[in-house]
Amino acid sequence: MDLSENSQVSQFYNGKNIFLTGGTGFLGKCFMEKVLRSCPGVGNIYMLCRGKRGKTPQERMDKLFSEMLFDNVRENFPGQLKKVIPVVGDVLEKGLGLCEEDEKLVTDNCHVIIHSAATIRFDDHIKLSLQLNVGGTVKMVEIARKTKNLISFVHISTAYANCNLNNIEERYYEMGPEYDPLKLLELCEWMDEDVMAAMTEPLLRDRPNTYCLTKALTEAYLFQYAADLPLGIFRPSIVGASWKEPSPGWIDNYNGPSGLFVAIGKGVLRILEGDVNKVADIIPIDYCVNMLIAVGWYTSTLPVEDKPLIYHCTSGTKHPYTWFQLGTLMLEFFSQQEPYNEVFRRPAVNFATSKMELAYWKLISHTIPAYLADGAAKVSGSKPVMRRAYDKVHKASSTFTFFTKREWTWTSVNCDMLWDLLSDVDKKIYNFDVMEIIWEQYYPNFFRGTKKYLLKEDMSEGKLVLAKQKQMRLKNMTHACVAIFLASVLYFLYPLLLGSTRS
Repeated sequence: MDLSENSQVSQFYNGKNIFLTGGTGFLGKCFMEKVLRSCPGVGNIYMLCRGKRGKTPQERMDKLFSEMLFDNVRENFPGQLKKVIPVVGDVLEKGLGLCEEDEKLVTDNCHVIIHSAATIRFDDHIKLSLQLNVGGTVKMVEIARKTKNLISFVHISTAYANCNLNNIEERYYEMGPEYDPLKLLELCEWMDEDVMAAMTEPLLRDRPNTYCLTKALTEAYLFQYAADLPLGIFRPSIVGASWKEPSPGWIDNYNGPSGLFVAIGKGVLRILEGDVNKVADIIPIDYCVNMLIAVGWYTSTLPVEDKPLIYHCTSGTKHPYTWFQLGTLMLEFFSQQEPYNEVFRRPAVNFATSKMELAYWKLISHTIPAYLADGAAKVSGSKPVMRRAYDKVHKASSTFTFFTKREWTWTSVNCDMLWDLLSDVDKKIYNFDVMEIIWEQYYPNFFRGTKKYLLKEDMSEGKLVLAKQKQMRLKNMTHACVAIFLASVLYFLYPLLLGSTRS
């Protein structure tokens, strides 16, 4: 049964043309797939795309459509893919790098703009972050103002734009006169990169990275210079694997928690700085996409003179799940239920609450094993790789520390209002009710997804048996090493203790 015929949201997109940036990114391509599948009457999707690594925009799009994500669309709605039209451009270029013909194509025909393009790297140089996140949005607003039939413009921000606060509402937070987004953007035109790098810490203040800072600056720009547009701002928290669509546990990148899960499951990452009692605020990608599509619809219904609405897409406040619960589930899964086929050590993870504790356990659990492994590799004639691997792991995990040591309370007034406005049919098609997520099912599917979709491991029963056997051998080896160590200690201490007793 085609539910879209009775869907107010789906019907809204009938005949509507969409201009999408970030369409090759995780959120962007999932948005595109769901719209093509759930909105059969949608017009064209003009996807801003640049050449990359020797591939043309068309070649990149063809590769994108060959991915597992689009299996359902290819098999059941093949004609929908023809609606996606690559528009050659780049958010770093003036006027988005659009030629005159393509700019006219977008501004004459589009009704909805979804701006998802951004750098999501926490450690990017402040200059690049400003140019991509703030500068890219400035150029999108310029295009939006030229778009003749624009009825909805949704900007993808982050729930962590104001992570310097503990309690965050669905509203715009002013940043002060020293944070003028356009003036900071102007500095990128003439200021030396080293000088800008020196400015980073004073600008960050109590924000952890350039990503959160520039996302907050982008919101400031939008409220100061684009509030007269039909604008909505969408703030997801940490986006993880899918809950249901396209399949449970589907994931295609190592960003955020998926990279941590792989490192822990492989037995490489065994210590993190954080607080196990804090909430892990992770939102499934399909819930994120469903809400985004609904925001696109609802934004079009609001009077333009109203202030832009902000929507939180988070899980922790309504339906919390702590890092302790997550860690316990993870170790049970990777140690006993479905271990990775190849591991460095037996999985284990602990959270350090102080720098001293972190340094101690890094030495014991990371550095010493890395040196031993590389030493053994050299003796056997293999290439030593573990010390370099740990450098990368430590760098990646350190960028996550701010979020494992804290938790936030996000209000959800607009999110709840949007949910209540949906019909029963739309709630079924575009479900984003986090209370329906069963974390004890979601996370094992997420872990399994890293095996299947990221590492592309052999998921056969035979391989699983071998992986479990290897885990058992590693467990026995660990117990044997502990026993040998304790016996050695007793061997050397016993004569001393005996001598002390005799005297």
